[in-house]
Amino acid sequence: MKQFFQARYGFALFLVVVTLGIYLPGLQNTLLFDDNLLKNGTIFSGYGSLTEFKQRMLSYGSFVWIDGIFGEGWWKQRLFNIAIHLANIFAIQALVSRILSHAQFSEDTAALPHFTASRSAASQVALVIFALNPVAVYAVAYLIQRSILMATLFSVVACWAFVRWLESRKPGWIALTACAFVFAILSKEYALATLSLMVPIYIFIRRPNKKTLAIATAIALAISALAATAFFQIYGHLIGKPFDGQSMAFVQQLEAIRPGISETIYPLSILNEAALFIAYGVRWVLPYAGWMSVDLRPPFPLGFTSPWHLAGALLYVGLGVAALWALLQRRDIWSAVGLFTLFPVLWYVTEFSTVWIQDPFVLYRSYLWAVALPGLLAIVMTGLKPRTIYILGIVLGLMLGALAFERAWSLKDEGTAWQDATEKVALDAPANAVGRSRAFNNLGNYYLQQRLFDQAERNFKTALLLNDLGGIGAMANLNMGATLQHKGQHLEALKYLAAAQAMGNRSPALTYHIGESQLALGQIDHALTNLSNALVQLDADPINRHLEPTIRQRRAEAAQAAQQFKIAIDDYRDLLARNPNDTELRLKLGIALGRAGQSAEAMELLDKLIARSPSALAFYGRAMVHYNRGERDSALGDLDQAIALDPRNAQYRAVRNQLASPPPTPRR
Repeated sequence: MKQFFQARYGFALFLVVVTLGIYLPGLQNTLLFDDNLLKNGTIFSGYGSLTEFKQRMLSYGSFVWIDGIFGEGWWKQRLFNIAIHLANIFAIQALVSRILSHAQFSEDTAALPHFTASRSAASQVALVIFALNPVAVYAVAYLIQRSILMATLFSVVACWAFVRWLESRKPGWIALTACAFVFAILSKEYALATLSLMVPIYIFIRRPNKKTLAIATAIALAISALAATAFFQIYGHLIGKPFDGQSMAFVQQLEAIRPGISETIYPLSILNEAALFIAYGVRWVLPYAGWMSVDLRPPFPLGFTSPWHLAGALLYVGLGVAALWALLQRRDIWSAVGLFTLFPVLWYVTEFSTVWIQDPFVLYRSYLWAVALPGLLAIVMTGLKPRTIYILGIVLGLMLGALAFERAWSLKDEGTAWQDATEKVALDAPANAVGRSRAFNNLGNYYLQQRLFDQAERNFKTALLLNDLGGIGAMANLNMGATLQHKGQHLEALKYLAAAQAMGNRSPALTYHIGESQLALGQIDHALTNLSNALVQLDADPINRHLEPTIRQRRAEAAQAAQQFKIAIDDYRDLLARNPNDTELRLKLGIALGRAGQSAEAMELLDKLIARSPSALAFYGRAMVHYNRGERDSALGDLDQAIALDPRNAQYRAVRNQLASPPPTPRR
């Protein structure tokens, strides 16, 4: 017995250490894609209040509370994700252990002298398939997916507490069940189906007669109807239809392939998601990294006779029917198998609530559905000697841990994540595999931010070849235009930027880039108009607020070129108010003031600037002020200073030669 307890606690320590070994090296990972909600103010300005009801108020609010208690630092938030994952592991063990204590194993298995120890060891060791699974990485290491981690934790606690209530009938347990269920819903709405699990759990634990079962089922259905009504009140606009502009654009793409498909898009989405249930399960049981990425894009069915989709959907339904039959009709271990199988089958029904065509297959959502896998694996291992079970657990744990570490490393930053995703995209897939351009577009955007323009251009070209419509297609054109702009190919850039505009993009980023290329091409008036419009658009687009200083500075330069000096001066003053120590901005303001005829203020500003930090451009700017005041000799002197500091600047020499030349003699 002593050896058993040593092995039990030793394996728990092993599980924790390997889990930490997977995730701790990624504490400094950068934010990824949907994590932008944490950067752009959506979460930190919109969540944190417990009195204002809103979607995911508990999970998103936790980011605000962690930040308020422990201070800034994404690594602190990542530690909290890891802590929730560890809590899930032990909550699942508690649930599986209680369920297995009611399971009727075969007489031969139950008669084994080590049966109790074997069952206990199996319920613990089986956790490796969940705790160390590479698929779980997409929920734990992807910071914003804390919502599914917390929804899973509270859902499992609700189920466990319900089992304890059925065992003891103490009111505290049913109160905990209700509280945990509410917390699960407030973490992520996908936990709504947790309520439906209470009936099969009740059947398995209590084995009621038909009358009692009918009453319990009626009560559960009534509560579910109330929950569904509340859910519909909040999310009714999403039920049974494409839920965003990109989804509707994908429907248009499919309509071009098979006219009329939009009329049956919802039932086809149900067929697709039912088939994908099997694809999720395969990845958890056979966690091959080649089947995983942050952006998987399987083909969407074009009809109800698609062989793969039909087979997968029938298998999903068949699993549910078989599991229900086993739960109701069997009294042996197959009843427990039926219960554990019903967990993911029932939890999965939320996938049928809307038209999933934008993100039909994302691995982090499957974290909740995989809760039952340890229970099924524990049943398989029960009967083996505890020593054998622990050895198998260590071997399996090390194998899964290595695979999970590789997946966590693939999420190190935007570059590694999207590079991994592009490698999993089948470029020769049929056209109904919509959305494949997103991975290339996002990888190209990463390269663009790193100023690796050739790599960015290659990825944007691939994205454009995949012909996705909607926001994804427009963004690919915008990004290609921005890349060519950086490479100095402004005429080509404007073609792609115009294409993005034609596809419906109305972002300030697009308007800014159009103005930028127009300014480079000397189309000053058009550039000034677009740069001004971009600043106006920012008022309604807080996500792109970080672009304002860049746009304002370029607008000031365009205004100065258009001799709209008041606009230029106002913009430079605005920028200097936020960056009072910016020497370059002070210099540009001085030049603008000089050209506007405000020579006294310009001279004062430039004199101070030259005294503090003399530069060729500062002397050139002051030379222009001197010249505008009729002080030719002083202007030539400052130009000489500018040339001495920057002898390769041809413009300074040309201007000096022009000023030094005697004025033409007027003709008589």
